[in-house]
Amino acid sequence: MLNQEIINFANHLADIASEISKKYYRIENGEIAKDDDSPVTKADREIEEKIRQEIFKNYPTHGIIGEEYGNHQENAEYVWIIDPIDGTSSFIVGRPIFGNLISLVVRGKVLLGIINQPINSERWIGIEGSGSWFNGSKIKTRNCQKISEAVLSSSSPFFFKDFNKEVFEKICALTKYQKIGGVVYGGDCYAYGCLASGFVDLIIEPGLKVYDFASHIPIIKNAGGVITDWEGNELKLESNVRLVASATPKLHEEVLKIINSI
Repeated sequence: MLNQEIINFANHLADIASEISKKYYRIENGEIAKDDDSPVTKADREIEEKIRQEIFKNYPTHGIIGEEYGNHQENAEYVWIIDPIDGTSSFIVGRPIFGNLISLVVRGKVLLGIINQPINSERWIGIEGSGSWFNGSKIKTRNCQKISEAVLSSSSPFFFKDFNKEVFEKICALTKYQKIGGVVYGGDCYAYGCLASGFVDLIIEPGLKVYDFASHIPIIKNAGGVITDWEGNELKLESNVRLVASATPKLHEEVLKIINSI
């Protein structure tokens, strides 16, 4: 169990991210392309800089894995994982569905995760063994038992290619809204908050980096959902992870059977 001091500190880091995100929202943001052609902004860089400074000052023995500035003491007992702005494209075009992601790993296990949406003042937090909350109220996933009743979300069909594309198309064809498009696209981390709160039932992604998903693990699990790789294994804290998150164990089992039958 985490003590209240460390939980308060995690929320303090999210408050820092909120303040900086709001400062740069819907103004010129210094967008540049990284080596992989994905965008990064002034807000991304400043948020991570400030959060790292706070961790160095308050917990100098802790490690950090950050999207923009790399790893520091990543083999430490306590490691913070930071995605300063998840959904940078949404941030750039002024859509308030991006988020600041902060998680804490203790001895290799993610015990705390935060999805922070600063524009709407929305915050999801999951704490291993305690529960998941949205703006202070405890939340639970929807009791969706069948894929035919499931609302599906995913970042973009662009990321599904070859075998991944076949899997994605099969899953889409079986979900609730398949006749009118089938998928809620482009939610990034916001979709995981919606799953934990009972509005989305299923998320599938073909290749995420550790800072894209680490915070979601305790939020989904402690709200009653399941989050694994496509083989049903517990998520490893590495990159290029094929992920599926479901509202209930029964739905998750059905989805995994479909994936692994193709």
